[in-house]
Amino acid sequence: MRTLVAYLSSSGNTRRVAEAIHAALPGSSTMAMADVGPLDGYDLIFAGFPVIAEGASRRAKRFLRRAQGRRVALFLTHGMPASMSEFDSVVPNCRRAAAGCELLGEFEYQGRMVPWMPKLLRLYPRGHVRRWARMDGEAHGPGHPSEGDLARARAFAIEVCGRLTVA
Repeated sequence: MRTLVAYLSSSGNTRRVAEAIHAALPGSSTMAMADVGPLDGYDLIFAGFPVIAEGASRRAKRFLRRAQGRRVALFLTHGMPASMSEFDSVVPNCRRAAAGCELLGEFEYQGRMVPWMPKLLRLYPRGHVRRWARMDGEAHGPGHPSEGDLARARAFAIEVCGRLTVA
């Protein structure tokens, strides 16, 4: 099975998880979404990107449109703690961006925010984002993706591929 691990990363968080997924899948290819050529020949695509404005960025959406009709598994980096109730809409928003793909699952994890991001998010129009931006410490994901996050990403990749080989 020919597998592509494509990612969009500005801080390095998503790239690290892409590398962990790639390491779990011998024979897979990994590259930044911007460097991906034609998708012909890939049986499975792992598409990873940071959550921007509570969903997929335009560049991630553009890549996912190219992947329509193909088997896709998402891996999503977010800065907001998943324990915040406002986070509940984030994964469904990202799933909608993959409409038209055969979505095989998603893996989400908190990534370490770049130091300037909380200052920028304090200007965001939604109050819960501004509240989160004012939080300190663990709310901004220091130490993530952790070794535990990377191990869960590898397990996710193996599980998705295992379902395909059994089917």
